[in-house]
Amino acid sequence: MKKTLALALSALALSSAPAAWADANIEASPAGWRLQNYAPNTLLVHFTGSPCQYGTLSFPANATNEDRNRFYALVLSAATTGKKVGVYYETVSGSCQITSFYTP
Repeated sequence: MKKTLALALSALALSSAPAAWADANIEASPAGWRLQNYAPNTLLVHFTGSPCQYGTLSFPANATNEDRNRFYALVLSAATTGKKVGVYYETVSGSCQITSFYTP
């Protein structure tokens, strides 16, 4: 009985998991990435190695300027020091949008 209940609760938890669990992930050195910052608040990252067209990732419209600035600083710092950057993203209407980023 306890195993059945535990299995049912696990299945329920997995079926109601947040969408972030389904995001794609890349972890790479950003040395060859190209950052483009368009006015007013659009940041594009090209040649990331993601399967998106031209390896392009972008931030969603609801991202803050602080998010973009932290990402820009992280990428520049990692490229300078030879470290890797990790990026979670999801495909939305044909565009690959960054949902989270980190240093491994």
